[in-house]
Amino acid sequence: GGGEMGPLREAFYHTKMGKEVKQKWREWLQRYRDRVREDGTSDAERRKRMNEVNPKYVLRNYIAQQAIERAEEGDYSLVEELLEVLRRPYDEQPESEHWFAKRPEWARRKAGCSALSCSS
Repeated sequence: GGGEMGPLREAFYHTKMGKEVKQKWREWLQRYRDRVREDGTSDAERRKRMNEVNPKYVLRNYIAQQAIERAEEGDYSLVEELLEVLRRPYDEQPESEHWFAKRPEWARRKAGCSALSCSS
């Protein structure tokens, strides 16, 4: 069971939510369902439209930091690999699926991987 939040749970880093947060999500989901119903667009068409404007592959801080560290050691292979992936960020790229993932736990505490400061 995850209830109505079930399909969204994997998008969260932390799945334990307080009552207020759950309620806000329920309200948002209801507004979204109402809008989808009013719009009348098929699920397939709506998914197609969303995928056309929301890239699957995004250069995340932890990924950039890995590429920087390797490049500083003279190995530019990761920079080149990421460049190829990011040339087609909207496309399915099965060979690059490992870049389509949430930030790994190790990156949470590593400098430059979780968030960048304004001076970065």
